Amino acid sequence: MRSICPSIEAMPQTAKVSSIEAIDAFKASLIVYLEKAGSVLDDVSDDAVRTRIWLQSDRQLHWKHQTRQRTRELAQAEQELMTARLSGMPEAIKARQMTVNKARLALRESEERLARVKQWMRQFETQVETRAKVVAQLRHSLAHDMGKAVAYLEGTAASLAAYAGITPPATLDAQSRANETEAAAAESSAAGQRLADGDARSETSGKTGGLLE
Repeated sequence: MRSICPSIEAMPQTAKVSSIEAIDAFKASLIVYLEKAGSVLDDVSDDAVRTRIWLQSDRQLHWKHQTRQRTRELAQAEQELMTARLSGMPEAIKARQMTVNKARLALRESEERLARVKQWMRQFETQVETRAKVVAQLRHSLAHDMGKAVAYLEGTAASLAAYAGITPPATLDAQSRANETEAAAAESSAAGQRLADGDARSETSGKTGGLLE
């Protein structure tokens, strides 16, 4: 019955390893990519943090301070307008009224700016912070998971390089067995030939002796 399995002797004894350089090149490209991508993600995270600090610690405090200051300026302008009216000086009343109007516009501006900053802060928490968490997760994945991938590629390349530099013992054993088999066959053939020659000489001697008698 013909075997459906291939002969063991016909199977290759070594694997053809020819892509170690490709693995090393891919690993180097992956490391460069991780460095660039990590730098970009770090910049995005830093920008989000700086923007939040700018809104909370700079813009909000600034416009709160401006609102308080302009409220005091408006109160002072209104007090001076009242004094001018009591004095009955039309020119002074007109000038003080202009000062009051200007102070009211300035106060309204600061209040609108402060309200806008507070709105930005609410939108920042609901929109930017959510996306910043995704960026942080991606950054962790690059540092952790892709770091494992780099280590795996490095280990794979080292294993393949070590494998390619060692001749498997099975190949030498098979060749030795083949040589031993050929030597044994040759020795057996020579012994058989010697035995056949001995028998022939014995038969010839026996015939010669019979003729002499």
